[in-house]
Amino acid sequence: MLSSKERDYHSLDEYFDYIAETTGYPRIHKEFNNDFIYSDEIRIHLDLLVHDKNTPTVVFMPGTSLYAMCYAEFMYKLHQRGYNVIGFDPRGHGRSEGTRGDYSVEELMRDAQNVISYAIHRFGENVSLMGSSQGGIVAFYLAAKDSRLKGVTCQNFADLTSEASHKLTRFPRLSKYMKPLMLRMGGLAPDTPIPVNIYLDLDSIEVKYFGTAKKFMNIDPLALHSVSFRALQSLASTPLSCAIEDITTPVMVFQGDEDSIFSLDFTQEIYDKLTCKKRFDVFPGANHAIMIDETDTILDPIVNWLEEIHAPVLA
Repeated sequence: MLSSKERDYHSLDEYFDYIAETTGYPRIHKEFNNDFIYSDEIRIHLDLLVHDKNTPTVVFMPGTSLYAMCYAEFMYKLHQRGYNVIGFDPRGHGRSEGTRGDYSVEELMRDAQNVISYAIHRFGENVSLMGSSQGGIVAFYLAAKDSRLKGVTCQNFADLTSEASHKLTRFPRLSKYMKPLMLRMGGLAPDTPIPVNIYLDLDSIEVKYFGTAKKFMNIDPLALHSVSFRALQSLASTPLSCAIEDITTPVMVFQGDEDSIFSLDFTQEIYDKLTCKKRFDVFPGANHAIMIDETDTILDPIVNWLEEIHAPVLA
């Protein structure tokens, strides 16, 4: 367990070395290469694991407050199964530029689309998008918008305009009645920072190596502790580009049955509306940190899906 709440790190490599020494986290960070693109003139950081142009590419987007290398173990194992993997930090997150914690869903979508363009230019058109939590929502939204994608793989998804979306917050009943005020405040005081732990119960999310999501965020030098009112307004009001029933891009969604944020009923209701090629996998005993805690459990089903939407890959 990490004993220090704050440390000075000269580089992220030094931080990951420290994590490996103190928690047993695998030393795989040095396997990644770095690159960057610009999205709306904002520099977006990329973490790459490359095979060659003849293999499919998976673009990966992290969840709320996090950055791509928080999922290094999963991305590395996916790469070992024969895929080019491009993780990216959305604007305002991780090692990317932009005001920390200030973004809209539309901006996150543009970041993802620009990374997809980079992937297509470098590796060809056999590209899919994968996301965790907030990243899964953005991936789902792009399934409704970006026809270039071979498919999307979502750890959780949502229709942010549905009446049920208030259930994703820490205090669902309060959020339901406070939503009109929040939407108004997003216009009146868009830059006001709101602590993430106010609307997400980080103590309830157990995370391997760290204990809980809150403990991880207290030690990690890049994790976001707050997001802007503008971001929350966007997360409560952004519509899909088309009706769920009209999405044609293949969609996989998966989650644990002990996810404390996304209930199975919430996911099932959206999944049942999909008419495209689709798949829904539920993992018993897994919580919201499934992509960090259960990498070996989820890998085979995800690879099976990727082999359906991409050409089969020889490991």
